[in-house]
Parts: sequence; structure tokens; C-alpha cells
Amino acid sequence: MTIVGIILSVLIAVCVTWLGIPGTFLIAVAALIWGGLTDFHLITIGVILVLFGVSILLEITELLLGGLAARYCGASRRSAVCSIIGGILGTIIGAGVLFLIGAFAGLLAGSYLGAFLSEAMSGKSISESNRVALGTVLGNVASKGIKSTAVILMGIWIFTIVTP
Repeated sequence: MTIVGIILSVLIAVCVTWLGIPGTFLIAVAALIWGGLTDFHLITIGVILVLFGVSILLEITELLLGGLAARYCGASRRSAVCSIIGGILGTIIGAGVLFLIGAFAGLLAGSYLGAFLSEAMSGKSISESNRVALGTVLGNVASKGIKSTAVILMGIWIFTIVTP
């Protein structure tokens, strides 16, 4: 039962990470609940603090990586913000069409369109706007990949703690 719970928690956390929801915090909250139910016998307060600390660092990393990728490709601050807004809107619209796959496709399309339209409206050429938008999307994908990997590693760590 423990193994199934951990695997299910990790799978859900990885999926929601790609939907823009901080899956790392879901793992930390699940560990907090587990620790509370077991009087913090195996999952201690220290473990929970580490999980929440890692979660905070990963959220900051995601923002920085997305912003750095956008800036590296020549995006303005406005384009980076439009990319984030576009990604959120795309995720919501995509999830309404086809839950997980639609949300992921909407995230990428929305991020791309947000950055592309912002750059194009600021007077940049189509090819320059395209380059900036692709860089923004690649930064977004890279940060989600890092967070997904971290969620899996957090799950493995919890697994090693709670299983003999």
C-alpha cells in the first residue's frame, strides 16, 4: 500500500508539474500528511523542511530558467510575461479540450503565442519573433523537465525512508 501511494503521488505530481501546478509542493504536502499520520516517526520534520526548501528552490529555478532562456533569445520583459500568461491560458483552454495532452499542448502553444505576439507587436520581424518565442518555449520545457526529475527524486527519497 505504501509503494502504491508513493508511486501514485509521484505520477500525479509529475503530471501537474507540466500543467503549471507546483508538483514539488504536492510531494512535500503528501510527506507532511504522512508524517502527521505516523507521528513523524519515519518522515521527520527535518525531512519535510528539506522537501519544502527544495520545492521553493525549484520554483525559483523555474522562473529564472524561463526568464533566462527568454532573455538569451532577445525577449523583452513584456514578452516573458506574455509567455507566462499565454501558457496559463493555453493550459486552461487545452485542458478543456483534452485533459492532460490538451493542457500540455496548450501550455506550449500559449507560451509560444504569448511571446511571439508580444515581440511582433513591438516591431520585431517575424523571424526574430519566432526565434524569441521558440527560446521561451524551450526554457519552459527545460524547467518543467528539471522539476519533473526533482519530483521523481523526491519520491525515491521518501520511498527509501519509509520502506525497510
